[in-house]
Amino acid sequence: MTASKGETMLKKVMMRLPRQEAYHNMVTGQYMRIILRLMGKENLESELMWHHLSPFDYHDIGKAFLDQDLMAEQTIYTKDQELLMMAHVDYGTGVFQQIAEIEPDARMFCAAAEEIVLFHHECFDGSGYPDGLSGRDIPLLARVCAVANVYTRLRENAGGPMYQRTIKESLDALKRYSGTFFDPDIVEIFVKGTTEELMEKQLVRQLDIIESHHFSF
Repeated sequence: MTASKGETMLKKVMMRLPRQEAYHNMVTGQYMRIILRLMGKENLESELMWHHLSPFDYHDIGKAFLDQDLMAEQTIYTKDQELLMMAHVDYGTGVFQQIAEIEPDARMFCAAAEEIVLFHHECFDGSGYPDGLSGRDIPLLARVCAVANVYTRLRENAGGPMYQRTIKESLDALKRYSGTFFDPDIVEIFVKGTTEELMEKQLVRQLDIIESHHFSF
C-alpha cells in the first residue's frame, strides 16, 4: 500500500532526528501506553490511531528542525540555547497542523499529537511552557507524556553511564517532583504499577530458584 502524503512527510521529518532522539520518542510512547493501561485507559490509543500510526510516538519531533550542534550539547544550556530548544514544541505542532490540512481523515490523530507535542513541557504547578498551564488544564495526554518523557530520559544513557539512573532512582525522581512538575495521580499510578511489576518479577525469580534447588536433590 502506497504511503499517503502525510505519512511520507511524517517519516521524512522523523528521519531528520538523530537516531538516539528518534528512539527516545518511541520509548516514551511505549511508557505512555503503560501508564494509560495502568489508568484503565488502554483503549484510548486505538481511537486516535491514523492508519498504523500512533500520536504517542512523536512528542519531540520538532527537534528535527533544531541546529544539530545544539542537539549534541551535553552541558547545561545558556539562556539563549534554552530558548532555542524550547521552540521544538512549536516546530512539532506545525508538522501536525500541515498534515491535518492535507489529510482530513487524520484530524483526530493530529489533534492528539499536537496536544502532546505542544504541552508535554507544561508543569502541574504552572511553571512550565509554552503557556504556563497548570493542573488539569493541561491535556491528559500531555500530562501522561510528561511523566513518560522524564522517566525515559532518566533511564537512558545518552550522556554516558554516569548519567543513567536506576529504576528506583528514576521513580524516586518522579515522586520528588510530583505535584510540581507532574500530575501527582499519574505519578502515583505509574510508581505503584512499576514497583508491583518489579516485585512480581522478583518473586517469580525467587520461586524459580527455590524450585530449581528443590528438584536438584
